Amino acid sequence: MIRSGLLVCSFFIKKRYERGDLKAIELNKAIEVDFGDHIEAFSSAWELLTRFLNENINPKDDENSMKLFSINPDSIKEHDTQQYHAVTFIVSSGSYGIESKITDRRTKEIKYNKTRDDADIKQFYGMIFIPKDLDYINVQKGIFIFQSVGTYGIKTITTKQMKEFFAALNLTLEIRSVSVGIFLKKIIEEGKLSKITLLRNDISPDPADSMLISTGREEKVYVKPRLKESWVQKLLSYVDGNTDEKIFEVNDDIYEDIYISFNLSGRTRTAKLKDIDRFSLTEDIPNTIFNNGIVNDEQLVNYLIETAKLYKEKMVFRIKE
Repeated sequence: MIRSGLLVCSFFIKKRYERGDLKAIELNKAIEVDFGDHIEAFSSAWELLTRFLNENINPKDDENSMKLFSINPDSIKEHDTQQYHAVTFIVSSGSYGIESKITDRRTKEIKYNKTRDDADIKQFYGMIFIPKDLDYINVQKGIFIFQSVGTYGIKTITTKQMKEFFAALNLTLEIRSVSVGIFLKKIIEEGKLSKITLLRNDISPDPADSMLISTGREEKVYVKPRLKESWVQKLLSYVDGNTDEKIFEVNDDIYEDIYISFNLSGRTRTAKLKDIDRFSLTEDIPNTIFNNGIVNDEQLVNYLIETAKLYKEKMVFRIKE
């Protein structure tokens, strides 16, 4: 069974070399870009994103990644409403560099000898979604959605090309989780949490040890934990920044750091809680839309939009101060 999913993440853009995330630009406002020898004005981030799509219509050879990358021009579709502006598109991408034999699985006949220069090109849907400004909110964060098929995907190659594009404009593109709280809650509710590790400095109660600079760190590990709802809420408040505490208290013990291990996209990942916003949510595409490799394109585009609208209702679209 070939399954397909959607990687959902948030993004923001800031001037290059600006320290901190609070300098993120407002995506629906005019932007001035400093090219060194001249300054060019753009009506909004949409003009920049549209330029990226149009500049990548011809296949680009990323020799470091050993992949080809391009945007199908006929697939670019804009969706503009009073609540949001979105664009859907198809990315053609594939790897090269390994010789192989293309074999008919039924007859076992070798159809083709694949060389190191032959790229296995596949097509994936992507979407950029930016909510419209409200009277009291100028939006700084948007949503990216990238389709994956089986073990193949386009998030890494697409965001790499995007970052290089924005770097040439003296801008920095940052990719984050769509929402740390949503991400962590989804992991817990779907049983993907495999381990929690609490860490603290191990201070010996023996006065004789006061001569030592450090006595190491203590780890407390919970494997496949079943968490109480009160503890889950405390954890969510901690990662969403709704508490001023820089430490975490469990059963009167103070812990300075927390690692969580979880299963995502078929792999086990481990991250500090404060770094978990680097990961992307994965949403399975229903079999009614993607059935073992057979896809209904119109339904898939609608599903992309509905997925983004769902997360839009749960996101904070400005960088927290």
